[in-house]
This record gives sequence, structure tokens and C-alpha cells, in this order.
Amino acid sequence: MVQRTLPNGVRLLALPMPHVHSASVGVFLRVGSRDETPDTNGISHVLEHMAFKGTATRSVQAINLDAERLGAEVNAFTGKDTTGYFMTGLGRHAPALLRMTADIVLNSTFPEAELQRELEVIRQEAIEYDEDPEDSANDVLDRALWGNDPMGMPVIGTVANIEGFTRQDLVRHVQRHYVAHKTLVVAAGNFDVDAWMALAAELFSGMRASDDLPVPQKPEPARYVGQALARRFPQVSQVFVNLAYPLYPAAAEDRAGPRWRLTAALAAYVFGEGMSSPLVDTVREQMGLAYTAYAATESGDVWANFIVHAVTTPDKLEALFAATGRLLRAQAAAIDPVHLERAKNQLTVARVRAAERPYATMEQAVEELFAVGSVTPMSQALALIDGIEADEVRQVFEHMLAHPPALAITGKGATAKAARQLVASLAG
Repeated sequence: MVQRTLPNGVRLLALPMPHVHSASVGVFLRVGSRDETPDTNGISHVLEHMAFKGTATRSVQAINLDAERLGAEVNAFTGKDTTGYFMTGLGRHAPALLRMTADIVLNSTFPEAELQRELEVIRQEAIEYDEDPEDSANDVLDRALWGNDPMGMPVIGTVANIEGFTRQDLVRHVQRHYVAHKTLVVAAGNFDVDAWMALAAELFSGMRASDDLPVPQKPEPARYVGQALARRFPQVSQVFVNLAYPLYPAAAEDRAGPRWRLTAALAAYVFGEGMSSPLVDTVREQMGLAYTAYAATESGDVWANFIVHAVTTPDKLEALFAATGRLLRAQAAAIDPVHLERAKNQLTVARVRAAERPYATMEQAVEELFAVGSVTPMSQALALIDGIEADEVRQVFEHMLAHPPALAITGKGATAKAARQLVASLAG
């Protein structure tokens, strides 16, 4: 692993993987929907789309063809706190992948004709998303978690906003947020590290520094609200359930390090990863309450949540919540050593398998750098997982249950009254 910070604040990271033949190259910016307002909600996502629609020297057709001539996969994403642009191809093409990705991030021109076409595409995407009860459950959960804070707004934005964005709106967003201290340039795979680092420094040394002085060290976490919300979709027969607990007040330093983040992930594996986990074995195998049920953690730079997801029918909701509540309280009382062993091995295998894929390796490193400020080497991560004690995991559940959960239910028969009653039933 090789790291370097340029004088303007851009951070470079190279993650050599000599055992593979491919490489992933990405530019990640610490900006997302949490940096928006109700009037600008969705602009980060629109900008991510428009970055591929033309640069100072290349048309949209050239951008696509240049990458695909090398067999490279090109993609991007917008999240709550991060926007990423990345390409994956052969390791020997890493310099070319970097040049193309840098061109997209640094030199996009947002042609007016392309903007009008793309806004219609994104509008259709937003409508499709809004009409899907499972996709909508994620947006409802964000609102249940964070209320009216920008973190509670949908990443994709509103149709009204999407229809109204102008080229000047995009330019202002870039000028404010696509700045050096928010930028991380990363490559993972089999490539010439020294040559790649030199090229990255050349390409990004001129990136504009922030107008804000002093540079903020860490964003303020959103206030957790924790409410029960519902959205009815009468045309479907099932109910989509997302139950969430806050994992930490992210400003607390003792809850921000790699050991605690791994402990939180381990708690989700203990509770609901795999067919033998307490959640799945109970609600699916023993009680037949749901075909889909699992637990996971979702996190960003200054936030993390424990999510229980399930899909069931309205007549089984009460039994599902009663069982889930009992299981959560059982984990807060004691962690079964057999399930702890299972979960440790599952999490270890997941980390090892991710480390064998360049993009997953890059993604993990970016998340850790933005959240913790450093990248945990694989050997250290595995040692941390192995050393986590049962009581540390139990305390995660104890901490969770000290807060009212956020609940989102969407689908047939979903009502706010039912959602509130289901939250109440968790307490037993």
C-alpha cells in the first residue's frame, strides 16, 4: 500500500495486488446527497450522470468507446456522502484508465443538449424507483432514520427537482464540492505503482483547492430521529420491512475505529447472516414467516446503522416482529459461542474474498479512509476479527436497544399506525 497527499490536498492511494491480472482505478469525492438542500436534492446524482456526457476534448461517444476498446468496465455511483467514478480493466491499462477517469472528473463540460436528454432519462429512473415498493422502502427508511435532515432525502432526488436543474446548477455544484481536499484517487490491482502514482500526481496537482478555510476535518453527523413510517402499495401482495438501529454516535472517538466497525459488522453476521443464524433459522426455517430475512450494517464516514430486512405478507407481520424482538433481546443478554465462531469465520471469508477482487479492495479502502482516516491491512483486520470477544458483540446489541428503532414498511396494507404498533411489539 502506497499513500501520498499532494500539496493541494488530493490524496492518492495505490493498493498493489500482484496475484491478479486486472486493476480498478477510481476517483472518489466526499460529497453526496447530504450536501444538498430540498431545492437541490438530486443534483449530485444528476452530476454523476452528466460527467460522462462530454469533456473538453471528448464527446460522450468517445468517452464510452475509449474505455470499451480496452475492454474496460465503466461505472459511477452517488451515495449519501460519497460520489465515485471508476473503471476496471487489465492491469497494464491502469494509466489509461486513470487518464480517462481524471478527464471525466476534471474536464466535464455538461453540454446543454446532453443535459436535456439525460434529465429525461433520470426522471424515468426516479419514477421507476418510486413505483417499486422494495426500492421505495430504502427511501422511507432514510426518512425514518433522519427525518428532514438532508440525510433523510432520497439520493436520486425528486422528479420536480430533476426536471428543473440547469447547466449552471451543475457548474456551481462542481465548483463547491469537486475540490482537492474532498478527493481521493485510488487504484487496486496489478500495475506499475510508481508510474501510476507519478501520473496521478501530474493529473491532479492542479485540482482547485477548497475556498473554505480552514478545511473541515470531518462532517457533522445527522441527528438520529428514529420514527416508524409506512407507504402503501396496494398492487402488491407482500410487505417490505426495514428495521434500523443506530450503531453509534459517530462523533464518539471510541466508536469510530476499525475494531469497533468490525465488531458492529460481526454483530450483524451473528444475528442474521446465513441460514443457520438466529434470525433466518427462526423466522424462516422454524416459523415460516418470511422467505427473505437478513441483517447487515450500512455505514458511511460519520454514520452507521444496523439493518434487519425482511419480506413477508401482512398476516405474518406481528409474529415476525415479536420473534425479531425476542431474538434481539437474547443477543443483548448473551452471545452464543457457536454463533460467534460461525460469524467470525463468515466475516473473515467475506474480507478475504473481497481482497481477491480489485474493485472490492478499492471500495473497502475508500470507505475506511473516509471514515477512519487510514486503511486497515488485511492481516490486521483478520487479527482484529479473531480477537473480538463475545461481550463486545453483546454490547453492540445493548447499545442498539437503548435507542428507539427506525422502521420503514412498504407494500400491501402498510400504514403509519401499523408501523407504530409493530415498533411497540418489539419490546415484547
